[in-house]
Amino acid sequence: MEALGESSAEYLPDERSHPSTPRSTSEILFVHASADLYGADIALLQLICGLDRNRFRATVIVPYDGPLVARLRSAGIKVMVNTDLPILRRRYMNLRGLLRLSISSVRSVRWLMSFVRRRDIVVVQSNTLAVLISGGLAARLARRPHVWHVHEILTHPRIVALALATLSSALSTLVIANSQATADHYRRTRAAGSTPVRVVPNGVDESRVSRGSGAALRRDVGADSKDVIFALIGRVNRSKGHSLFLDAAESFITESTNNAYFLIVGDSFAGQEHLSDSVDRRIESSGKLRGRAIRLPHMADVATVYAASDVIVVPSVEPESFGLVAVEAMAAGLPVIASRIGALPEVVDDQRTGILVEPGCAASLLAAMEDLSSSPARRSAMGHAGRERFEHSFRVQRYVKEFSTAYEEIIKDR
Repeated sequence: MEALGESSAEYLPDERSHPSTPRSTSEILFVHASADLYGADIALLQLICGLDRNRFRATVIVPYDGPLVARLRSAGIKVMVNTDLPILRRRYMNLRGLLRLSISSVRSVRWLMSFVRRRDIVVVQSNTLAVLISGGLAARLARRPHVWHVHEILTHPRIVALALATLSSALSTLVIANSQATADHYRRTRAAGSTPVRVVPNGVDESRVSRGSGAALRRDVGADSKDVIFALIGRVNRSKGHSLFLDAAESFITESTNNAYFLIVGDSFAGQEHLSDSVDRRIESSGKLRGRAIRLPHMADVATVYAASDVIVVPSVEPESFGLVAVEAMAAGLPVIASRIGALPEVVDDQRTGILVEPGCAASLLAAMEDLSSSPARRSAMGHAGRERFEHSFRVQRYVKEFSTAYEEIIKDR
């Protein structure tokens, strides 16, 4: 189910799921564009669960119910489902869709402003540019500081990218980008504005990837202990390179003497199921891929996927703003093959923790696959180096600390 329903029946929070906290703590309202458990959702979940509850109380608003809501509530976080929250999706890029977004924006701003004042929210945070201006405008009207956590490198439509960057800057006290690549692109894209942009790379809770056993999944795939499993984990969409991955897989099966299997784990956005269906049809219709490649739906127990895999592949064909899967792979001690695009070169240390390949080039991806499939020692060395890099740069504790510092600075200035 996607955003922009007409009902507002779930505006009220589930008070039972929220334990009592001292009133001296500062309440932060997080406005988020999704209730799934992919990159930006996971980043938000780990941030909120990591905050010191003696200093901060979190309330989260999402546009629909989903696994993120259950995870937050199980952690004692107050969550509201506001189906009127306007969320940017490709399918709304038409006159009728834009009209619906405009109407929903007016309603949601009025409701959010009232909620912020009633609850004495001290900071409002919009998580991703896809939440549009509701949180920022409500914060401005309620005279509260606003943080915009930017997770995207938007390149097209160009007018939309320019408008979102410019408006988000104008409505924010601070913009936090999840990588240097995101920050650089954001500064270049906004038409005006001097709002400071701070880089806080995402962090990863290693328990998310380190408590699984992959034996059963390897058996299900058909791989034995000597076979190599290349895995692509994440949302099925046009930017993640699923077709490229399957192109390289077909060539590998044809040309390589090594035995490998190819695992895709993830679903598409609601309303874009044709993309995941296309992946399934491609595998089923190929005599080479059938039996050697498989797509599984999104798995909450992603640790099992990492435990079953030998190499994680991030073959993005459009700029990645961070590369959470690449970091999770390093936390799990696995080598990474990733496109040399966006923030991925900030995450993957080429030829040390993995191999960077040319974006959109199946031949470059194939060469990296053949390289790692033929050398268990090289895979092991890269996995070890990746784990060291994770320990040094991408632990969730560092991530939460940097956000906490930002909140304290903003609250003090207010």
